[in-house]
Amino acid sequence: MSSETAPGRTWKRIARISSAQESALTAGILVVLAVIYLMDRDGAFYQSYSLQTLLHTVARFGVLAVGAAVVIIAGGIDLSTGAVVSLASVVSAKLLTEWLRTSSSAPPSTGLIALVIGLTLLMGTSIGLGHALMINFLRLPPFIATLATMAGLRSLATVLCQNRTITVPFAAYRAPGKDPWITLAIFASVAVFLSILMGCTVIGRHLFALGGNETAARLSGLRTYRLKAAAYAISGTLSALGGILFTGYSGQGDSRMGTTYELTAITAAVVGGCSLSGGVGSIRGTVLGLLLTQIVLKGTGILTPRGIDSTQIEGLVLGTVVLVAVAFNQRFRGGRV
Repeated sequence: MSSETAPGRTWKRIARISSAQESALTAGILVVLAVIYLMDRDGAFYQSYSLQTLLHTVARFGVLAVGAAVVIIAGGIDLSTGAVVSLASVVSAKLLTEWLRTSSSAPPSTGLIALVIGLTLLMGTSIGLGHALMINFLRLPPFIATLATMAGLRSLATVLCQNRTITVPFAAYRAPGKDPWITLAIFASVAVFLSILMGCTVIGRHLFALGGNETAARLSGLRTYRLKAAAYAISGTLSALGGILFTGYSGQGDSRMGTTYELTAITAAVVGGCSLSGGVGSIRGTVLGLLLTQIVLKGTGILTPRGIDSTQIEGLVLGTVVLVAVAFNQRFRGGRV
């Protein structure tokens, strides 16, 4: 008779599923890259500038995707990602240009920029904790709680900026989002940290247990309220970080920023193997899922015949990728998506 405990067997099963999913995603990425190589007669996709732009895009959206993955693994959903990006963009721009400026001519100091970034991240954390509060104590479904804030936060951002863009010309603030190598370093650090957190720590295993079966997790003595608060706080913080990166990239605080970004983040997590039922997934898989979807989108833009607007078919192509990924996950996991 085996002495292995049920949680131990469950954890090994999750590890096997994640490993298989990541191998399949890696193979899928290689196949797509090969197809693009054979069909791209001009070699535009593999030019250094094109690859750098692709990686820069992956890095910016990556911080959003891994935050969404943590919430999904914990059995929740966060639809407010794009709205938090919008609010963080406007708030950080207002802090830099108006609210905390002591001089209209001198550029802000490094300390002031660090303070603005810290306050913006703290705002994102507070929004995430607010989601957990509504879910834990008001008993709102995660879909409803984050859907409500998705609308409310974007409206708040519009009011704060008076429906106008705010120019942010300061190089020191823009560098994390504008310089692709700094953005990649930030994203890599976030992804590695969360991968270790979810795969090698007690809190990570508890988040998987929460997503797998909340009732069983609660009866086992896990503090489910705190786990949900941690998951949504991580998502909110990373959404605010995304707002800072996107603002640095564009050089403008804009309430229209972040539209449909939550769909991009959730799509990457689902394609990367996260189950919308919770309890299954990985950060590595999410990164690979985001890389696959962005390669497909960029390849579609390059390979689309002249006379056809590639943006008109990107949705169809991406939808096909999602359907194939979900169908694979459902079949591989015996119907659990």
